[in-house]
Amino acid sequence: MQTLGDATDVELVTLLEPLAVAYAEWLKRQTERLEARDNGLEHHQKAGKELLGRAEEARKRIADGIALLAESKEARDAFRFANRAMALQRAHTLWSEHRRRGGSDDLESFEVPELRSWYPFQLAFILLNLPSITDPTHPERSDPTQAACDVLWYPTGGGKTEAYLGLSAYVLGLRRLQGTLGGRRGDAGVAVLMRYTLRVLTLQQFQRAASLVCACEVLRREDPERWGEEPFRIGLWVGQATTPNKIDIAAEALKNLHGDTWHKTGSGRPDQLSACPWCGTSIDPAVHMKVETYEKGRARVLTYCGDKLGTCAFSQRVSPGEGIPVLTVDEEIFRRLPAVLIGTVDKFAQLPWNGATETLFGVVDGRCERHGFRTPTLKDTDSHPATDSLPAAASFSDPPIW
Repeated sequence: MQTLGDATDVELVTLLEPLAVAYAEWLKRQTERLEARDNGLEHHQKAGKELLGRAEEARKRIADGIALLAESKEARDAFRFANRAMALQRAHTLWSEHRRRGGSDDLESFEVPELRSWYPFQLAFILLNLPSITDPTHPERSDPTQAACDVLWYPTGGGKTEAYLGLSAYVLGLRRLQGTLGGRRGDAGVAVLMRYTLRVLTLQQFQRAASLVCACEVLRREDPERWGEEPFRIGLWVGQATTPNKIDIAAEALKNLHGDTWHKTGSGRPDQLSACPWCGTSIDPAVHMKVETYEKGRARVLTYCGDKLGTCAFSQRVSPGEGIPVLTVDEEIFRRLPAVLIGTVDKFAQLPWNGATETLFGVVDGRCERHGFRTPTLKDTDSHPATDSLPAAASFSDPPIW
């Protein structure tokens, strides 16, 4: 990952081409086996030819992805950004997990090539999707008959998460480079939607995805002129039984925290991270979380790393007013529009009924400096804009480009 992230334009293509060549050679050998009709394959000619045809399509798409990187500076820069972000994500994820288990090894112990390398299928999955993600008019994205949806089918623990996180990092970097596209801003708004069926699984993936978003944010801070002034953020959208719907409820919830004791308020908790996803330091919500209500601030729920020395990139000393770039309250999600949004199926079922969700698709008519984006149904004149009780919006006539 780091090698690809640091590669020059020429080196990048040279490093990737062997993947497409090796796949082509493997397909040639499989075709020869099928045509030889040995190993009992004489009864499977039709299925074999169909599968090899589909594999050849995948090979061509991989080659097209590499060709795009050879042709497009934007694609190359976004691809390098994704690889640098993933290299950071891998090292910090492993390090933070190690520290949460009581380990004392330093970060350098995890910044080694074998811990931040791609499996071939992961890199192939990313490459074959680059053309359609980069170009909104690409047939695999827009044509009624050629549009494709790729499924990663792999055993648990095999690396599916890293594959789609790598592709997500490419999307995040690309949007910042492309700027406004189809009337939608590239420097703000939701770029990646993840939907999970179980809240436990969602929270597990939230930790890993949060580490990637932290990595993207660290890279953005190093070069805000290129990657924008708007922070990269991730939102958790899982329902009021787990997380609060409103800022005021989050503020009340934190008031009810007494040490490790949680007093039920009939709603969820805004503290969904027990440790910093960047360094593994424990987070005490009663100490490291702050709420700014509409009346007193920006309508924010801030979570800071608990690092006592303030050396972590997401401690209050280094990142005042922002902290760890996570959003866990519905109101804040609709207003701040995180770059990555993880939700459960019950939340996605609200889309036709909850007017506030229109912001997730770029339907906005302004932005307040204090409170974020607004829509025809979320006005800054509202002291407490509702979330779950809003009427359905009537302004979906200008759909976003996907």
